[in-house]
Amino acid sequence: MSTTTSARPLSETVEAMSDVIRQGMRLGTDLFESISRNQSVTTASEILRKVAPQLPQQVSCGCRIPPPCWMPRALGDVVSHVCPGGTATIRIQVTNCTFAPRDIKLEPAGKHGEQIKVEPSSLSLGPMERGFFAVSMSVPPDANFGQENEILLWIRGCLDHYLRWAVRVAKRGTDCCHEVTVDDCQDYVHHWYDHFYCERPCRH
Repeated sequence: MSTTTSARPLSETVEAMSDVIRQGMRLGTDLFESISRNQSVTTASEILRKVAPQLPQQVSCGCRIPPPCWMPRALGDVVSHVCPGGTATIRIQVTNCTFAPRDIKLEPAGKHGEQIKVEPSSLSLGPMERGFFAVSMSVPPDANFGQENEILLWIRGCLDHYLRWAVRVAKRGTDCCHEVTVDDCQDYVHHWYDHFYCERPCRH
């Protein structure tokens, strides 16, 4: 009883790989000769300068380690431009994407926190439900142009999220409103980089 196999002998595989390498070297040689012949390039450095723009760009390895899972989630920065006497408003949409009911709170922080109006003061969301906060700040009529107030908004639910909000006094503009979305979800993924973090207290 005879048995057949489709496996290629090792010698044929090595020969095929050698052909690919030889073809690549031949192609590279032809490219250099063509450039030097047609563009009057005489040195290797000049050839490399001509060839470099045609080569694929190097892709970053993406080795930056993200923040650990237990850190607050950054929602970015929002800038509102408001005339004196106007009102800046942010509408924050929060989704409870967990399987348990949850109370979501929004807390302004910073030296201008007492000037911030939040409606409602908290949200009671069931599983997968969505709700909205309206956060507003009124600019005094006598405010100076160019004045800027920065407020830190904390959204506390399953996780802590924070948004940096800057209100600038402008010469032109009307009441403005931005909308920010927050997905308050559990983190089920075990990240390899979490093992590299350790707690180091602040220096006194």
